[in-house]
Amino acid sequence: MMQHIDYGDINKFLVSIGIILIGLAVIIPYLYLQEDFGLYLEKEQLLKFEEPVQKLIVSKQNLVMLIQKYLLFSSILMLLIGIASCMFGLIRWFKKQAIIDERFEIELDKLKIELKSMTPEEKEEKAKNEVDEIEFDKRIELKNNVHGKKKDIYNKYVEVEQRIYKIFKDLKSPNFEVYTEQILGNRFYIDLFLKAKTKKFADRIIEIKFFDNQLPFATLKRAIDKLNTYVSYYKANSLRKSVVPVLLIVYNKEKIGINVNIIRIRLMEYIADIPNLKRLKVEFIEKDTLDNFDARKILLR
Repeated sequence: MMQHIDYGDINKFLVSIGIILIGLAVIIPYLYLQEDFGLYLEKEQLLKFEEPVQKLIVSKQNLVMLIQKYLLFSSILMLLIGIASCMFGLIRWFKKQAIIDERFEIELDKLKIELKSMTPEEKEEKAKNEVDEIEFDKRIELKNNVHGKKKDIYNKYVEVEQRIYKIFKDLKSPNFEVYTEQILGNRFYIDLFLKAKTKKFADRIIEIKFFDNQLPFATLKRAIDKLNTYVSYYKANSLRKSVVPVLLIVYNKEKIGINVNIIRIRLMEYIADIPNLKRLKVEFIEKDTLDNFDARKILLR
């Protein structure tokens, strides 16, 4: 608990005053006992001083006697007031902290309500739609005599997604819970959602794209726009505002001759003016090296 400690100005003031009074209640008697205040002057020594000085010393001695009369009472009073002030400030803080902790739990509960797993039919529909988008961007007309080819692409797409899901689940991160193929707010299909277990980390919304024989930039732009929509919706409908969008691009290097750095630069230029994607993480992964992909870099703050 106590995810976000917040004393508040008045509580800090009360606790500070209490600590000061407790300190004075101890220090003042100690310093008083260390000083003799001229009380140990013998009468013969006192008579050696001029009359004004003698009066000053006598007056000081009388004042010390008066202070000593009330010193113990004053110290005890300061100690009690100091303790009371500290306790009052801390009690107020704990009450406020309980509200903060309760709000944090509500945030987590609300987030659970916003997410639900896809049905097998929804998973299949999502994968097919993404394959269709890529094929459309490549300007390929899918006719009856190439239906087998389309199904082959779909199977490869699903296989890549499953491999990535396994990579993240096998990490068993102590800081994140992994949710695959989720529906956000009954509206958006999310490939991967990593929910942070503490506020030290931000949640992750991960979009996966697989390209087997061509890499159309229009598809990447559409993926970026989707992530922007997901993040906007998430921030507007969840009390947990901190989220990191991630785009994982898996491609078949043998069939696609691309310069990854050029594509990355174009993507960064495209997202430069999109506020929600300032923390966007983009990873290009060769399909043949997918099993060696270090997913831990996605989990870094």
